[in-house]
Amino acid sequence: MIEHMNLKVDRNRTIPLYCQVSESLEDLIRKGEIAANEQMASEETLAASFGVSRPTINKAISILIRKSVLLRERGKGTYVNPGEVRLTLMQELVSFHESLQREKIKFRTVVLELEQRKAKGIVAEKLNRKEGARIIYLKRLRYVEEEPFIISESCLPQELFPSLERQDLTTRSLYDVLEQEYKYPVVKTERFARAVKALDKEAQMFRLPLGDPLIQLEGTAFSKKDLRVEYFKTVIRGDRASLCTTLYRNK
Repeated sequence: MIEHMNLKVDRNRTIPLYCQVSESLEDLIRKGEIAANEQMASEETLAASFGVSRPTINKAISILIRKSVLLRERGKGTYVNPGEVRLTLMQELVSFHESLQREKIKFRTVVLELEQRKAKGIVAEKLNRKEGARIIYLKRLRYVEEEPFIISESCLPQELFPSLERQDLTTRSLYDVLEQEYKYPVVKTERFARAVKALDKEAQMFRLPLGDPLIQLEGTAFSKKDLRVEYFKTVIRGDRASLCTTLYRNK
C-alpha cells in the first residue's frame, strides 16, 4: 500500500512540489510498485504520505491524467492505466474483431441496436442508394478487458443482407458474416481518422469525463466490383488506444 512507502519531497529543490510528487508517482508506476489497474490512494492519503497539501496532490494527479499514466472514470475513480491497446487498422484490411484477436486481447461485443431504417443524407450517399432505401443499422459496444472501449455504428444495404438481424454478431466478425453467409467479402475500405471530444453519450458509455479525447474512424467498405456494402462510424477511447501503421517509401 502506498501509505507504507517511503515517499518524500525535497523542499530545497527549485522544482515545484506538485511536479516532484508527479515524478515520484510515475516512477513507482513504471517500476510496477503501483500496479496496472490499481486504484490510486485518496488525495488525503497521498498528501499525508508526501507531507504536502491536497491541492498539490490534485495538481500532480492532473498531470498524470493528462499524460494518460492515470485514468479517471465516473464510478471507478482514479487508477493506473493498464496500457495501450495496439490496433493495426491503418496498414491492412482487418476488422476490430480480427485486430483484437491477433493481438490476443480479451474482448467481448454487445449489440446495442440492430434494426431496419431508411437511408437518408450521407448514409444514402456513401452506400450509393436512393433516399428512403431500406438499410440495416447496427450499433455495437466492445469491451476490452471488461472496459468499454469501442463504439461502432454500421449501415448496410438491406437488399444485400436479408435477415442479417438473425446472425450472431456478438461472437462473429461482421466482415466474416458478410463473406461466409452472403458471399460479399470486404476487399477494400476507405477510412478517415480524426480526433474528437467525448460528447454526452460517449462520455456516459465509456465512463469518461465530458470532453475527453476519442479517436474517430469513419468510412466505407467495398466488396468486389467496388460494391459499397457498409458505411461505418467508430469511436475509440483515446486514452487507451494507439493506431499502428507501417509506411514504405517508393523510390
